[in-house]
Amino acid sequence: MGQLRCHTIGAAICAGMVLATAAASGPQVEIQLPGKFGEFRVVNRGAMIQLNSTVKVQHETGGDWQDSPVTDLYLTASCAHGAVPDCVSLSAKARLQPVPWSGNYCSSQCNLNCNLDGPAPPGIYRYVVTSCDHKHQFFSAAFPKKAQ
Repeated sequence: MGQLRCHTIGAAICAGMVLATAAASGPQVEIQLPGKFGEFRVVNRGAMIQLNSTVKVQHETGGDWQDSPVTDLYLTASCAHGAVPDCVSLSAKARLQPVPWSGNYCSSQCNLNCNLDGPAPPGIYRYVVTSCDHKHQFFSAAFPKKAQ
């Protein structure tokens, strides 16, 4: 009986190691907050990945994360005119520093003229980036937004 218990424990340890290895081999994308409000950086620590260009902003409300109605926030490094592609390729070990979030709902990144624009309220927020196949989501750390 003691040998059976020992083999069962060994099998459980092996199964855990296999699951940990499988999780580590998935996409390894990190959203960093390098400094000033609104700034963020996307770092790919794994193999090349296709990311959805649209960045979601979530607001913490009552301990839960809710999507905020922020629009026009993209994984784009400049405010060049023209349409932003649906997806962005991020090579292995690459990083992308998008234009920072302004803190507004609509003219959130490149000072676009928008109807019904205004600042998002003070609170705790985070960025969410998804893979183009929608199989993976990546979250930044939470960060505060003060009143403007």
